[in-house]
Amino acid sequence: MNMFAEPDVDSRWQACVMATAGIALLVSPWLTDYPQHLISPNSVATGSAISVFAALAIVAPALWEEAVLLMLGCWSVASPWILGFEDQRGAALICVVVGGVVLISALWAMKNEDRLAARASSAGKDLTEP
Repeated sequence: MNMFAEPDVDSRWQACVMATAGIALLVSPWLTDYPQHLISPNSVATGSAISVFAALAIVAPALWEEAVLLMLGCWSVASPWILGFEDQRGAALICVVVGGVVLISALWAMKNEDRLAARASSAGKDLTEP
């Protein structure tokens, strides 16, 4: 399948963006020297999970992966207030920005899959399969 010849086929760039954002969140405790012990495990665990599920979405795209990534994005955005580190500006900003990027990318990927599924059902074939 040639992605350049078929512009309607999702190129999975959203998953690549989410994987990059997850890696950024994963390494952020070492790059910014987070002061609290609670922030680092959250960033490492959330960043790792985002990276793993985004890699799965690149290799074998499925709607459930985007749903999990959507929930992880929500957690990343809300975690500074839930865990109480909203006063740590750098750490909170990284979590919110990465979460926002993951939320938007996951919603975009889900919309593309819905659009492809609708187009496939009207054409009588499955365009979502590689």
